[in-house]
Amino acid sequence: MNPPVNTRTLRRTVVTTLLVAVAAVGGACSEQLDGGATCASASPLCPGQAIEIRDTIIDPVIAFDSTYSGFPGLGAEVQLSVVTSPEFESVAVVRFDTLVALFIPPGDTAQAVQYVDSALVKMVVNIARAQVPDSVRIDVFDVGDSTVSDDTAQAPALARLVPRWRIGSKVFAKAALVDSILMPLSDSAILARLKDSTQGQPRLRIAVRAQDASGANAPVVMRFGSVESGDAMQLRYRPKNDTGVRLIAIVPASAGPVTRVDIQRDLMDYTMVTRNTLPELPGTITLGGIPGRRAYLRFDVPRRITDSTTVVRATLRLTQVAYPVGGPSDTVVVHPHIVLAGANVPDNRRASTLIGGAGFVISDSLIVTPNGEGQRTVEMYALVRSWAAQATSSAAPPRAIVLAVTDEGLLPRIVSFRGSTAGSGLRPSMRITYIPKTGFGIP
Repeated sequence: MNPPVNTRTLRRTVVTTLLVAVAAVGGACSEQLDGGATCASASPLCPGQAIEIRDTIIDPVIAFDSTYSGFPGLGAEVQLSVVTSPEFESVAVVRFDTLVALFIPPGDTAQAVQYVDSALVKMVVNIARAQVPDSVRIDVFDVGDSTVSDDTAQAPALARLVPRWRIGSKVFAKAALVDSILMPLSDSAILARLKDSTQGQPRLRIAVRAQDASGANAPVVMRFGSVESGDAMQLRYRPKNDTGVRLIAIVPASAGPVTRVDIQRDLMDYTMVTRNTLPELPGTITLGGIPGRRAYLRFDVPRRITDSTTVVRATLRLTQVAYPVGGPSDTVVVHPHIVLAGANVPDNRRASTLIGGAGFVISDSLIVTPNGEGQRTVEMYALVRSWAAQATSSAAPPRAIVLAVTDEGLLPRIVSFRGSTAGSGLRPSMRITYIPKTGFGIP
């Protein structure tokens, strides 16, 4: 295993190398080399008068491309995305599988909870880069069906997103959605869950939905804290009609599936898509959305260029296709990531998870909007130069990158580019500027 790399130092090194290379090329182009009065122009002992710089466009440049969905994995979201729009809807699901059914009143002994007061859920809210109307209605549903044995099935939870199972509803002004909110719940619904012992430990599983409260059906895009962010939702209730008795606070926990302890933590809270009619654009590379999509691109650049020349510039050229959903203010930042997986990882989807961080080797990025179109370029000089350095290594990773967006899996914004099956001039191509290797005569 290679030692850890300081990204900031690597960036500085890459930039310095590039500046030195460009300066050297610029100086060499203007410098005239004189071999002396006794040097004939045809003599092999005489150097050339200038360095030749060549420029070529490689089209097609992609040997393989594919779009993969499901990033981050279910339950690995750093925030829970709650979205309501004509084309798409998602809710936040939180499991409280360790409800406290006993409490100790002041000066007394432990006793069963027979009364619930002031039940609520505390939610940390993030509306940065969100769409929130002047007022929004937040609904909370009880989606825990004790008759279902499959603890990972989503259909039973979807079936309970109806008024019958709503245990909380409140309208919030946009100005109130700052930092955190307290969402009141039905005291009787919580008490009923505390008394339900059909699955052993009493539990409550909720789904949170947000909609425009004005009746105009305006899109709503909000995010809530999760277990992964350290700002998970918290259930609170008072077990007695006495302000001297402290509220009981419950944090997310998942008791199932019993046979899959490895994924129980992931199911503490997660984003669940309840409706998705967003269109698919055939023959394109698609990025973003919920769950997040990323694209794997493997390059076919002639080794006579990468291994036998000095590359001074390499520009990947992509053609963006306007996506039919999204406005001019819905900016998306696209980052290219180098693929670190070696030949021992033949699964390209798996390889698309073994990548360098944003800015590692490739410091360039794209800022686009879903409805944009036309050519977009990404500078890949440092990566293409690194291919030459790895040419003799049998363990070198493939000549591939992954395109992914910032806030992957958190916003429903999608951008598309033409794939390798498009025609010439539309499919991905690469423009490379290089200096051929120069040989000198032997005295």
